Amino acid sequence: MKNLVIVGFPAKKEKFEVLKNTLKEALVDTRAFKGCISIDTYEDVSTNTIYLIEDWESLDNHSNYANWRAETGLADVLEPLLDGGAASLKIIRCGEKLDI
Repeated sequence: MKNLVIVGFPAKKEKFEVLKNTLKEALVDTRAFKGCISIDTYEDVSTNTIYLIEDWESLDNHSNYANWRAETGLADVLEPLLDGGAASLKIIRCGEKLDI
């Protein structure tokens, strides 16, 4: 893994399946974005949260991607699906793996 980014999407309970389908469609473009190496998805059914474990060539690539997503309005689509709205989206940019 080059640069780890973890994203958590806490869904409203009644919107969990809708969120899964929305992300399934959106991740096609994410995986094709410049610098995206891979994305794995996980679900925590006890909290209705979907986690993305992303690997990027650089954190700058991820920042460019996040800016593009903001411009294209994905937050507006996610707003009614997330518990707490788009503001509840959690992004952790861990960066490069350390050899400790």
